[in-house]
Amino acid sequence: MTANATEHADLFWGLRGGGGNFGVVVSLEYRLHPLTTVLASLLLYPLDQARAVLRFYDEFITTAPDELTIQFGFIQMPDGMPVLFLSPVYCGPLEAGERVLAPLRAIGWPLTDQIQPITYNALVHTIDALFPKGRHYTIQTQSLAGLRAETIEALVECAGRFSSSFSGISIHHFHGAASRVSASETAFAPRQDHLMVEIVAGWEPQSPEEEQRHVQWAQASSDALAPYALKGGYINLLDEGEQDANTI
Repeated sequence: MTANATEHADLFWGLRGGGGNFGVVVSLEYRLHPLTTVLASLLLYPLDQARAVLRFYDEFITTAPDELTIQFGFIQMPDGMPVLFLSPVYCGPLEAGERVLAPLRAIGWPLTDQIQPITYNALVHTIDALFPKGRHYTIQTQSLAGLRAETIEALVECAGRFSSSFSGISIHHFHGAASRVSASETAFAPRQDHLMVEIVAGWEPQSPEEEQRHVQWAQASSDALAPYALKGGYINLLDEGEQDANTI
């Protein structure tokens, strides 16, 4: 059976995110777009600048062109200092990207500005070494319509209480073409401009008692954002106990 937008459209809808064990797919046909060099990398800020930088970010992304997405979040430096990171990726002409990113790069006093042209292939492998085999992780997620004073404060406070140097908070920016699809057209929602917050606790193998400390940090961080979150969630990052988030 072949399923696409015109043949067996209901089956095609389900296969595009309808849930686990929906069916067996023996082949897929993708429409690819060439992407070679992008303008990308990192801006890092000390935690005491995070509130001001994120207030600017929240305004900046409302007019971001489709070619730009800016992942951001919090990580811990090797010396134990938590920092805010911004990771813009501009996939249009490089000169245009320099102009678009100029206001963002002028905010605050970053610890480092590594934004430069980089091949897309190299970009997607830049963090591979940070996730070695054998390390343990638990992930909580929340989706936000945007940033507000309360969510910025919650994020900064959670970053100040990282359970380990392997933990982090990564926030994905969904906009552009992804938000111009009707919620009923695919099994993925929300289809509005939004931020998807990944709260990642990581640790080396240790006793079950110690592991609970990391799990509890992730859960407490998620709970702090829950009052401001959108309904539903990204199903690939939900566990079997999160039935409420599974409802769109």
